[in-house]
Amino acid sequence: MTNERLKIGIVGCGGIARLYTGIYADLVDMAQVVAVADNREGRADHRADALLEAYSTMAHHARLVAADARRGDVRQCYLDTAAAAESAASTAIRRYDGYESLIQDDEVQVVVLLTPPSLRAAPTIAAAQSGQHVFTEGPMARSVEEADAMAAAVRKANVKFVSQAVDRHPRGMTLARMAVQSGILGPIASANVEKLEYHPQSYYEFGGATGPGTTMRRDWMGTWQGEGGGAVFHHGRYMIDPYLWVIGSRVTEVFAYSEPMLRNIETDSLTQALVKLENGAIGAIHVSLVSHRDDVSPGRRGRITIYAENASLAVNQESIRGSVMTPIASPDNLNPATAIRSNVVFASDGNAAAVEALESLRSEVAHVPEAASQQDQTRHFLESVINDTAPIVPIEIPRHHVEVSRAIYKSAVERAPVTLPLPKDDPFYRFEGRLTGRSR
Repeated sequence: MTNERLKIGIVGCGGIARLYTGIYADLVDMAQVVAVADNREGRADHRADALLEAYSTMAHHARLVAADARRGDVRQCYLDTAAAAESAASTAIRRYDGYESLIQDDEVQVVVLLTPPSLRAAPTIAAAQSGQHVFTEGPMARSVEEADAMAAAVRKANVKFVSQAVDRHPRGMTLARMAVQSGILGPIASANVEKLEYHPQSYYEFGGATGPGTTMRRDWMGTWQGEGGGAVFHHGRYMIDPYLWVIGSRVTEVFAYSEPMLRNIETDSLTQALVKLENGAIGAIHVSLVSHRDDVSPGRRGRITIYAENASLAVNQESIRGSVMTPIASPDNLNPATAIRSNVVFASDGNAAAVEALESLRSEVAHVPEAASQQDQTRHFLESVINDTAPIVPIEIPRHHVEVSRAIYKSAVERAPVTLPLPKDDPFYRFEGRLTGRSR
């Protein structure tokens, strides 16, 4: 790639696009949004206007910082940012009523998909076939069939692909993966993951906005057709995706219970699964959207535990809301950014040398940020495109999360263990298979 800023096209201008408006304003040195698309009337226009305002605000902010800078190199850095933001603010953003038109835009180099989970396969495949790199919100696809088609298109075109899962990026998660890869732990007996959230019924009716005066509705949440799956699929990916990356071994068998527990929705709000891994370990996947927060651990997000012959490791994931306020927030989304931090603990009964060796690995990941936000994740993706390097996590990981989720749903329906990989003629490999209600 050249030193010119990447040209971005955003598909999907709804709620989550507010976050990315601020992200791309802050990353204007690397990339510029030149086109937006949405099939709902008025959304693309609103998002384009919000982006232009965010770029203008960024330019003003950068010039103020430059004026106060004491060092010449710092001053010049912010002056360059101001110039880039002013250029972006003065450049018209093209507006389209569908992804097909945006992908045909010759200037667009990177497509950012912010659509609901059920609407990601076709745009990804079309973008890859046009030679455009793809960043998508997660999960990457609603079925294994779609995920395989997306992966094949990405590989054939040799483009970069990232499915959003910010929990991969904190320092602790990198340390945990390095600890497993090092072999210091020894053979693994048990590998477990849990993801805990609380979403009341109103979450599904108003798309997460539950405060007084809320009127916005998102009719796709909690439905198979719109969300593609619930606790283990849409929400659990934040911990299951990093878990699969850390453990470095495929799931080969699952037995699960998965239900819309305590909620009037089609998909699951609670999933508990036993899993068998290719490396011989057994484990558990627990995802709950009905877990009340408490004062003891208000930032709790999830946990990975691995018990091996020589030692164990635990990754405690927490949200640090409001700690990484970006310089520029989207004009229509003033909420501060949320960072994710991973606290890793090593332990052993009787093998102090193993713990000491594991602890020594911390120095090797000191360059990785302790906490990471969605902006950090976007920056990593853009850097992989600019520098032509592989993304941190290969496409096989989000693809495998889709397959594990679908196998869990199959097991819950059939009340029996399910072996992976799922055969292509299985309804749960495709999108036809789904939970049919409570198992009780």
